[in-house]
Amino acid sequence: MPSKPTPTVEIVEVSPAIAEDWLSRNPNNRNLRRPVVDSYARDMEAGHWMLNGETVKFSGSGELFDGQHRLHAIVQSGQTVPMVIVRGLSPDVMPTVDAGAKRTYSDALKLMGEENTSTLAAVCRRAVMWDRGMKTNTGAIKPTPLEMNQFLTDHPEIRASADLAAHLASRESLPASVYGLCHYLFAQTDAEAATWFLMRVSDGDGIASSDPIAQLRSRITRLRVRGGRINETVGLALTIRAWNAHRSGQARAKLQLPAGGLTNENFPEPR
Repeated sequence: MPSKPTPTVEIVEVSPAIAEDWLSRNPNNRNLRRPVVDSYARDMEAGHWMLNGETVKFSGSGELFDGQHRLHAIVQSGQTVPMVIVRGLSPDVMPTVDAGAKRTYSDALKLMGEENTSTLAAVCRRAVMWDRGMKTNTGAIKPTPLEMNQFLTDHPEIRASADLAAHLASRESLPASVYGLCHYLFAQTDAEAATWFLMRVSDGDGIASSDPIAQLRSRITRLRVRGGRINETVGLALTIRAWNAHRSGQARAKLQLPAGGLTNENFPEPR
């Protein structure tokens, strides 16, 4: 029985030219997922890419087994980054490559000792998108863990928003991501008022029927009856409308959404 090849491991500074050469040895890999390449490339261009132990893998004959998205990102970004390279793998290992459970940003936050990690991850994701003008939760750009981590470092106050959201969210109310992002946005104007407002949205205590908060709660109930779960984009827009109306002292305000649907251009802005 022939002996199997012995793998070797080294760290290589992979340039765009090297990446292109290695990609030419990739005849049978999976379909390229362009949003993944774009997200890696953004991290590389921003200087956030890290040598984290993940490997680019080659067979004993030099065929690329794993790493095509990272290599395409190097080419796209024009950056040279360090990679751990494993060569000399047997072809029979291919079914096991990249087959483990993918770690989420929530998982990473838990390992970092954060609290309410699912909510914090969701709120950071939406906050990064909002800052980039992506307000409707649609589009091809998905924030990377490194981008969300940088946002958390730059805006530590968002932890308080996520904590409040984890406390207020329920099946009968708004999604935690909406509560958290709204608190983060509203608190930039008035943190105390933001907390009070969202607590009243959640419980309705002491709110007159003419208050926009009551109108929002009624709208949420109707949407729940129709479809079960509140659409995140719709919930966010309605809550911002109610906040603006409440802050300006409007009574029995109609929480209307733009005709033809919400877009990044016509999305309401907190005031």
